[in-house]
Amino acid sequence: MRAMAFGVLLALFSGAAHAEAPALKCPLDAPYDVQNPFAKIARGESQAAIIDADRLVIAFVPIGWDNPGHTLIIPRRHVRSLDDMTDAETLSVFHLIRRIAKAQERAFGATGYSIEQNNGGHQTVCHAHFHVIPNTPEQKVDKATPEQMQAIAAKLRAALPPR
Repeated sequence: MRAMAFGVLLALFSGAAHAEAPALKCPLDAPYDVQNPFAKIARGESQAAIIDADRLVIAFVPIGWDNPGHTLIIPRRHVRSLDDMTDAETLSVFHLIRRIAKAQERAFGATGYSIEQNNGGHQTVCHAHFHVIPNTPEQKVDKATPEQMQAIAAKLRAALPPR
């Protein structure tokens, strides 16, 4: 009986090791879609609640969040993943992450933050982007109004440390 159970488990695990990976929405080898929402924001064609920007990157409030103060940072240039970013863009992103995190602490009382960044896997918008998620009490919003987004952006802008 034990040998049979072990055989079943072994078959399950060995089958899982050879299973096909799920299809990705944003595979890294796919062509860049210039009509994705972040590309439109980067070109100034779509409205966004901008918190801060420089010549390389833009920080803005996403349309939905679990924690108020959640921020997205994107490169202005049309790039799919971290692998496609220049060193200057990457450095600019991380400088802005640190400033945004300080603003989240000042404006929302965040006691820390998380940075999330996906490359192909778990990526739903096929443009490189970084989530800066404050450690604040959860107040989930699935689809914020422009007024809600602008209010959060204004609060974070007012709390940004100088460059």
